Order: sequence, then C-alpha cells, then structure tokens
Amino acid sequence: MRINLVLCLTLAACRAKGHPGISRAWPELGTMFSVAAWGADSERVFRALEAAHDSVDHIDSLLQRHVAFAAIDSMRRAVHQRTGVAMPVDSIAYGYALDRAAMALANAVDSALLDVGGQYYWLGRPTHRAVGIPDPDNTLRSLGVVDLQAGSVRTQGQRNAPRGGARSVTVLAPDALAANAWAAALLALGCDRALALAQGMHVVCVDSAGVRSSTGAGAGAAPAREP
Repeated sequence: MRINLVLCLTLAACRAKGHPGISRAWPELGTMFSVAAWGADSERVFRALEAAHDSVDHIDSLLQRHVAFAAIDSMRRAVHQRTGVAMPVDSIAYGYALDRAAMALANAVDSALLDVGGQYYWLGRPTHRAVGIPDPDNTLRSLGVVDLQAGSVRTQGQRNAPRGGARSVTVLAPDALAANAWAAALLALGCDRALALAQGMHVVCVDSAGVRSSTGAGAGAAPAREP
C-alpha cells in the first residue's frame, strides 16, 4: 500500500494545532485517490468526501467506456496549439478528476489536500506545502522541492531520458487539469523549449544541466530548490 507522505505530514501538523482532519483513500483511475479535509462540521465533511469520491468514481467509469469530456478535449486542443504535442485523454484524466473532486468539497470544508497518483491539489487559504520532485530513475530520491501554496502541482517524468531530454517536468497551476496537461506536453519538448513556452506558469524542469525554473510565478508557487 502506497503511503502518502504529504497527506500524513499535513494531518500531523493540523492535529498538533488542535484541528483534526478527516482522511480517506480509494482505488480509482488505476491508482489511489486520497483526501485529507478539515471543517467545523464533521458530518458535512464526511458527506463531502463521499461526494468527491463519487465524482472521481464516475469519471473512472466513463473513461473505461471511452466517453468524451468537453473540458479535457478543450485543454488538449489548447496545449496542442501551443506545443504541437498530442495527448491521449487518459494521460490527463488525473487532473480533471482532481478538479471535479475539489468542486464537490469546496462548499463543505475549510481546506483539503487531494492526491490522485502523485498529483496534488490544495483547496483553501494559501499555505505552504513542500512537495518533492520525484526522481524517475530512483523513487527513493527527490530531485528538488517546490512550495505548493494553492492550486495543483503535477510532475511528469521519464526513466532513462534520452540525451538532451528532460528527466522530469513539474508544473504548478491554479487548476489540476492545466497542471496535468502542461506537464505531459512540456516533458516531450525538453527543458529549453519547455521553459521558453512557460509564460505565466511556474515550471520546474530537470535535465542533465540540473534543476531549472521558469520566471513565471504561476498561482500559489514558490521557486524550486534542491532537496
């Protein structure tokens, strides 16, 4: 069973401040969907968590039947126009599912941290969450750290990256679908082109030259740093 370190540390920190959170995890989308949520009305939080799970489960079932999603198709077209990279629907489904789950939680919780397959979404007042950039060649090691203050962070990596290619690309964005789509597309371009295209976004790219960041701060982002 995968242990979600970010969720565990977040829950521990909030308990220490006297604000116990409620956490849940379910197998969805071929991975795990997990949420830690906080709110004054625990019954309302429980119901919102179930609603969030239902929304992700519904998306999972539709994807298995190859049903089209207007939001995903629109994002794919927008990214393709900018980058020339074509992406299958399921490659950015995590982001769409996170956005829908966050919508189900928004009016019932004070804050929440959601995770689908290693993509995170922070819902609530801006805060500071250190999120590691995983090494695709060694899952026990981190290539760097970004500070997630709000919105979503997604890392796409590739093992044994080709010469001159990106090992990983991390994108911080206000919504999870955008973070997911741009991370997938920019990884295919390599760091030089990825950072050149990262106007208005916070992008962290790792290649043989090291860890490099875009100048666009993006939403709720802080510069990357070495682990």
